[in-house]
Amino acid sequence: GLTLRELSDKTGLSEAFLSRLERAHVSTSIANLILITRTIGIDLGTLFQDGAEPTKPKPYIVSRAAERQPPHVVPATGYTYQPVAAAWMGQLMDGFILTFPPGENVDIVTAHEGEELSFVLQGEVLFHLGDEEIRLSRGDCLYFDSEVPHMGRNTGVVDAKVLMVTAPGRGPGREFGW
Repeated sequence: GLTLRELSDKTGLSEAFLSRLERAHVSTSIANLILITRTIGIDLGTLFQDGAEPTKPKPYIVSRAAERQPPHVVPATGYTYQPVAAAWMGQLMDGFILTFPPGENVDIVTAHEGEELSFVLQGEVLFHLGDEEIRLSRGDCLYFDSEVPHMGRNTGVVDAKVLMVTAPGRGPGREFGW
């Protein structure tokens, strides 16, 4: 395992912050969770598993809706996170559904290594990507370099649900505005 100092050196997050996070005294962004889990070599979904021992690895997984974990509230953001396929060891992509409730105007701009695909399942989202604003509706898809600072906001009157898939990139990630 890594010490907090080593993890801090590799992620750019302070030792004090990592210690408070480890003890559940602070919350963090999904971008930080992606950075931490990739640095320590575990899948993002592992953080949300029930602790059951994994079975013998297969070259695929099936994630049944009825067996999937319920969404987790992401503190201080107003949205929920639900992994959709998180049980395959060594997976190179993280897929999850983010739900943005209407009226939540938390401006959390983030950036992290890799690429991201965002597919709107329900509602309307105003997506900020660098200096651009991109309106997305049900069925729209945005694929981008996730090192570009980005954030999404529900602009509709119902929950906006977005299927997001992230994949690691070429270098260290970074975090903006958190």
